[in-house]
Formats: sequence, structure tokens, C-alpha cells
Amino acid sequence: MTSEHEAKIGAIPQENLAGGLLEAYIPELGPATRGKVRDIWTVDGDNQTRVMVTTDRLSAFDRIICTIPGKGKILNLLSAFWFDQTRNIIPNHVIGIPHPNVVFARQAQSLPVEFVVRGYMARATTTTSVFYKYETLGKREIYGINFPDGMKPNQVLPMGPILTPTTKADTGHDEEITDEQAQEMVDSKFGDGVWEKAKAASFGLYERMRKVALSRGLIPADTKFEFGIDREGNLLLIDEIGTPDSSRWWLAETYEERLKNGEDPENYDKELIRKWLKSVGFTGDGPVPGIPKDMIDRVARAYAIPYRMLTGLELPDYPPSGPKAISDAVLRYLSK
Repeated sequence: MTSEHEAKIGAIPQENLAGGLLEAYIPELGPATRGKVRDIWTVDGDNQTRVMVTTDRLSAFDRIICTIPGKGKILNLLSAFWFDQTRNIIPNHVIGIPHPNVVFARQAQSLPVEFVVRGYMARATTTTSVFYKYETLGKREIYGINFPDGMKPNQVLPMGPILTPTTKADTGHDEEITDEQAQEMVDSKFGDGVWEKAKAASFGLYERMRKVALSRGLIPADTKFEFGIDREGNLLLIDEIGTPDSSRWWLAETYEERLKNGEDPENYDKELIRKWLKSVGFTGDGPVPGIPKDMIDRVARAYAIPYRMLTGLELPDYPPSGPKAISDAVLRYLSK
């Protein structure tokens, strides 16, 4: 019987999957839970540790679209950088990183809300963006927040950074919710005060990211955080942080000039592929289009730029990111 994941992969044009790590295989750990980007196994007797392999799969408009060579390493290692930079703000789930594509993490029950902090009115293709709701739908109360008339695309938000929570949809699109709705969803499940604690952490994390990034020439226009509760009841930062998948990264040097000229900022994130997909008429419905190799190469180069600028490092080319190298690294780590 074909699994749902296999069906999704089978529906993608094969040229879209020609390069990079499509899936990880670790038979010794049993079948994986395969998400849009990560392959996950739960290990140890108490099921309190998870092995997460970040593949090179790229999703957009809630569909797996292609593989981008090197993307998994970038997401995993850039997240590791930010987890280290922010550990004094909130604990995170990282136990160890035995391979550039792999993280061993503490198991945690996810909060049922995605935390998106926005510092700018980013022109974006997603229907959850403030820009789409403000410009296309003409709304002025968005996520329960009032916005003034006359705002320009990509400008800094006059009220300062805002938190725009959404639901986590198993299928279809995440939905806009207000602060009060998010608090009810979180606190009714995990107890009073959890929402406010996670909310405060979100603003603290964004401010730390902003300061570090600006000192290195980048602007985090907006970014998504995910939180979970571990077995001891601790609130943890989980999943990923500060990657080109979960953040919009703009080049600071040319931002003001491009804003003045009505141009979009130079960006290094998933919006590149979203814009291309939209230009060929794909926004999530119907067959996934074939993606030219030069577009895949362009996205791969763009994803590497924030990693180099923020960490000051080049991506490691060893160990290799093939399934066997990853499996060997995971099993060696488990045998220690």
C-alpha cells in the first residue's frame, strides 16, 4: 500500500527531485514519520528523545515541491547557531548534532499555535501574511491588531514588532487568530500562563535575532517560532529557528534605497521559490510544475547566503549527506 507521503513524492515531477537528499533511511530505528521537510524517529525506552533528519525537501503553498541541494544542512546548522545564541532567553530541545543534517532532540508536546513575529510589512505571496490581508483584502484589523491607512509594502511596522499567531492546520492553510484566541487554545491545554510565557519568549527571540543579524548585514523581516512542553512541564523552543524556511531574510545594505524606489528588498529565503511558482500559476492547487535547474540552483545559492553571513562559516562538505552517511552517524551516536 502506498503511504500518503509516497503518494505526495510520486506526484512531483522527477526533475524537481534530481539533486539533494530526498529521504533518510535508518531501518534499525523502524519506520520514520515523514513531514514536509524532516524525517523523524523516536528512540530510547521512555520515548523522550527524537532523531530529526532535515532533508533537502522544500515545501511551498503547503505542498512538497522539490529538493534543494544543501538545504537540509543549512536549516539544521543555522538553527543550531540560533539555538546557541538564544539559550539564555529560553531552553531549547537540542541534545546533540552528530551530523550536519541531524539533531537529537528532547521530545516535547507542541503548542497548538504557530508564533510569527513581524517587524516589517513584508510584501508576500502567502495568505497568512499581513501584507496580503492589508493590501489584497483591504483589512485594517488583522490578527486583532489595528493598522493605519497608507502603509507601504516592506516598510517597518510603526507600532514595532507584532506577534501574529496562526493555527496549525493538518491539511490546507493555517488560519489567522487573535491573541485572545491563541491564549485560550494554549492555556486550556497546558495551563494558565503558558501563552504569555511563550509570547514573551517570542519577542525576546526576535529582538536577539534582529540585533545579531543587523550587526552582520541582514534584516529578519519576520520569523516563525514553535514551542513545546517536555515531560517535566518545561517550555522549550523546538523545531527550527532563523532559517530561510522560517524567516524572511533581507540584505540590510540595500534595504533603504530599494524601499525608496518601490522595489522589494534583496531577499534570501523561501519567498524566491514562492514568487516563481506564483508566476507560473501555481499556488498550491493542481499538479506541481516542473522547476528548471537554474531556478533550483538559484534557490540553493540564496539559502547559503544567510548561513555564511550570520555564522561567518562555509557549509561543511564533509561528511556527505547521503542516506548511508546519515544512518551511520545516527547509529554511532546512539552506541555511545
